[in-house]
Formats: sequence, structure tokens, C-alpha cells
Amino acid sequence: MAILGGFAVAGGSDTGGESDSAPGAPVAPGKRATGVAAVGTAPRNDANSPAKTAGVINESGYTSSRVCGACHVDIYGSWKNSLHAFSLSDPVFDAAYMQAIKESGEQARRLCLRCHAPLTIFNEDYDLSEAVTREGVTCDFCHTITEVHLDNPAMPFSVDLGLVKRGVLRGSSSPAHDVAYSQLHERSDLCGGCHDYKSPNGALIMSTYDEWKRGPYAREGIQCQNCHMVRSAGKVVSPDVKMTEAEHIHLHNLIRDADQLRSALAVSIVNVERMSWGISVKVLVENVGSGHMVPTGMPSREIVLTVTVQNEERTETQERRYRKVIADKEDRVLTRDFELLLRGRKVVSDNRIRPREQRIEWFSFPSPGLGELKVKAAITYEYFPMVLDQREITMELGAAERFVR
Repeated sequence: MAILGGFAVAGGSDTGGESDSAPGAPVAPGKRATGVAAVGTAPRNDANSPAKTAGVINESGYTSSRVCGACHVDIYGSWKNSLHAFSLSDPVFDAAYMQAIKESGEQARRLCLRCHAPLTIFNEDYDLSEAVTREGVTCDFCHTITEVHLDNPAMPFSVDLGLVKRGVLRGSSSPAHDVAYSQLHERSDLCGGCHDYKSPNGALIMSTYDEWKRGPYAREGIQCQNCHMVRSAGKVVSPDVKMTEAEHIHLHNLIRDADQLRSALAVSIVNVERMSWGISVKVLVENVGSGHMVPTGMPSREIVLTVTVQNEERTETQERRYRKVIADKEDRVLTRDFELLLRGRKVVSDNRIRPREQRIEWFSFPSPGLGELKVKAAITYEYFPMVLDQREITMELGAAERFVR
């Protein structure tokens, strides 16, 4: 839970353990890479090629992130702690996926894994039997994308598997593989293939990309990558592989933490006034740092604005909630993640805070009497997903009792 608040005083008048199912350490030189989709051959004849010493780059399928990490150490170290790396092992996803599988079986596999294990789109490993598939949103998936088809959610990406790796660097080269500059990798379109989601019923359940595209950030050319993949100190490739002048990398941990959430919204108390009937409070909530609506993503997430008026004798509290409300075909409001993804039919309401929106909220409180008042406004992020939990179950099966003198 994240909270950001402010207050005013009113006087008289106003105021990682590693496993084969999750990303692990890069393959050490001299060891064969595990988790490669198919047997490949090294792309260079040089016996000292990083691809040969660290692991094989797959020419016809996907290459494990561990192979990438042997050379791109700083980037790999950033990615392996990201939600992309843990997209398949995140406990919130685990619980929702298990419920979705129980309800719709194969349909849920294809819907959920399309983004949480996107290699399945092309290798059809829906049983997750290959280690490279279990790496989640792995390096080679993003860096082989050539096009994004936002109008085709069943097949949102075109890829070119093999020796060419695409990214934002211009005029670069590698001793291990071919490199191509990709303008797509600088644009939010790359993210839109997964960060918009329509249910089988056609409702736009998650709309982060759409929110950005309709807002001021898109008009100004500010991309998702500008906020979530900022430049930081680091080496694109290890110096023992290739010497480069670049001293910065784009962080691949996809910044999405409590600090960034706190920086998205600001709250202030504009005015507190004593009236004949009580207390009037004017509060300003602003989206000051997010290029999409807040909250975004799953509609089960909410922002709560709480205003409290307090004196020595009593405390009064009121709140406003900001969320996207989704209903099924029978107009029942859905609150659980798997239901939203599978059964969502229509958007009932949506009062979330838009990018750069300044929203005024008025609150009226009964008169608390004379004396000094403390008025506080706070904004809180709330999300109550289901997660799997290990609990001990004990049951007494019998007992014997005896008294001895």
C-alpha cells in the first residue's frame, strides 16, 4: 500500500533463489546454456566468440536470457529483477492464472500466456515444458520483435528469430550476433501489444497504452520508455567482450515501484472554511507524474482520497474512490482479477485520474464545535489480489487422559 498525504490547520475562520523455472544467473563461460528452445549453432566461426564460450545463440528459435547475460551483464542484472522476468512466477499472477485455468482451460492458457509467457505465441509451448518459455518476457522476445499489430490481439507481434537482435542503438555491432537499429523499440507501440487487454467479450479491461495514446504525453512525444526505462550508469556489453564508449544503459527493471507511484499523484488542501452549518473542505488531486491514468492496469486497483477533520473531542472522515468498474453480461460488477479478464463485458464507470488532470473535490462536515481543527487529506493506493499462501492445518485425532496418585 502506498500513501501520500497533506494536512492543514484551521483556526477561527479559515486556513531469486534460482531454479530452472525462473530466470537465473548467466551461463558461465565454457558451460552449455540451458533453456534454449532448439539446438542452434554459433553464429561466428571464431572459437573465442562470446556466443560459443557463453552458450549458443539459437538461429531458428529463442535464445535463453542466460546466454544474453553472459555478455550484457549490467542489462541482465537489471532485467532479472523486473516484473518482466517474473511475469510467470509472480504470486499475484499465479493465483489468478490458476483460477482462470479452472474456469476456461485452454482458452485461459492462450489469453494469459500471450503476455506472461509470450514465447508461446510462436513456439506453442502452452504446457511450459521448455525452460526458455518459463523465462517470462525474456530478452530475446522483445529484441526480435519487428512489428506490433495493435488491431490483432490474438497475434499482436511479428518477430524475426535468428541472429539479428534489434534495439535502440544506432551503428553498433557485436562479435556474437548481428545488430539492427529499431525505431519501434523507442516507441510506446512496442509496449501496447501487452499493456492493452480486451476480454473475450470485447471489453477493454486493461488500457494503459490506450490511456497514454489519448493523453498529453503521446502528443508531446513522451514514450513509455522515457519513464520506465530511464538511462543509468552501466555498460551495454562487458569490456572483456567488447570495449565501448557508452557509459549508460536503459534500465530493464522497468521502474514500477512505490516511489514512482508516489510521484504520480499530488494532493493539497486548497481551502478549509467554517460555515454556519459546518466545515467545507476543498481538496486538489493532481496527476503530476504519470503518462497514463492512475490507477492503471487491473481494474481491481483503486486510489482512495481520504479527508479527516479532527479536534480534541471528535474525528470525522470521508473518502472518494477512483477506479474503473467492469461488469459481466448480467451487469454484475466484477472484482476478482480472473473474472475481470475472462468475463468482463462492459465498462460501467471510470473516474480515475487522467494524465495531468487537476481534480477538485469538495467535502462537507458537520460542525465539530469551536476550537482548533486539524484537517488532513491523504491519497492511498489499494489492491487486494488473491495470492497463494502456505498454512499449517492441524487436527486433533484423539486424546487419552489419566490421573495418577
